[in-house]
Amino acid sequence: MPTDAEFQAFRDQFLAQERSTRPDLGEALRKIWPNKADRMAYFAWSSARANKRLEEREMTNISPEELTEMLTTMNFNHDIARGKLVNTLERSVVPWLPVGRDRAGAIYRIVPGAYGLLPDQQDPETDRELVSMNVLGINTNVQPKIPSRSRKANFSEQSTRSNESDDSDYAGFVFHQIGNLEFWGDNPDDLRSYEDAANGKWFPTHFHAVIRFGRNGAANGVYVIYDFYPENEYLEERQKIDHDNWGYLPSDVTDDQITFAKIADKITDLRFGRTFDFAEALDYPVELVRAVKTPENAIIRVTVA
Repeated sequence: MPTDAEFQAFRDQFLAQERSTRPDLGEALRKIWPNKADRMAYFAWSSARANKRLEEREMTNISPEELTEMLTTMNFNHDIARGKLVNTLERSVVPWLPVGRDRAGAIYRIVPGAYGLLPDQQDPETDRELVSMNVLGINTNVQPKIPSRSRKANFSEQSTRSNESDDSDYAGFVFHQIGNLEFWGDNPDDLRSYEDAANGKWFPTHFHAVIRFGRNGAANGVYVIYDFYPENEYLEERQKIDHDNWGYLPSDVTDDQITFAKIADKITDLRFGRTFDFAEALDYPVELVRAVKTPENAIIRVTVA
């Protein structure tokens, strides 16, 4: 039976070859180890190696500062960079990010996660490559029929044309999901340290935090978007809400409903001790759509109104 060192040597040699001239893995294995049991032992070794690396990655700590640095400097157009970000956001242990206090006194944080919001059409017709749903687009001049709400003038119920133009920021943009927005449920005076925050009570707002980015892949603002597809605990599936009880902020005494707002110009603005506004807020349901890659390797919305 080959040793672990021999398995590692084979793997290193195999991967060192140019991809265009690299032989089929099965063929290469049969050539070096004609015995089927040896080949099966290699697959078992490779699987155990992959599982160990996954466990090590899950247990590797990342600080809030390191996560902020990753979000600040990455190019969201790059597949590998987005893949690394998703792996980080979806770890079993990942630090939350402080947001600050709104004008009414409520305190917020972001609990990282790459998948929260769903598009209104998950499988749109397109000739372009769809991007994973951790990246979506928002059409702010489209108002879906459900949930019901007084309709804005000249707004359609869904987007109807492909986004083939270069004007990808018209009435919307693309974004990367970064986590759930939660609010502090205890006395605000009791939140004096990160230890207090870790031990206190936090509650969901049903908003998700996202980072907007442009055609160059650079971050361009932090926003929150209401989740119109919450999970039905009884059916264990996500369904679009059909009632009017949505979009309320925990500290809002005006009973205003919003679906979308900007909470910071940059991810580095987020911190405890700051006071912020829910800026550029919209008070009507908006359409979320899938995102696609262009031939220039930019990311745009699949459709616009």
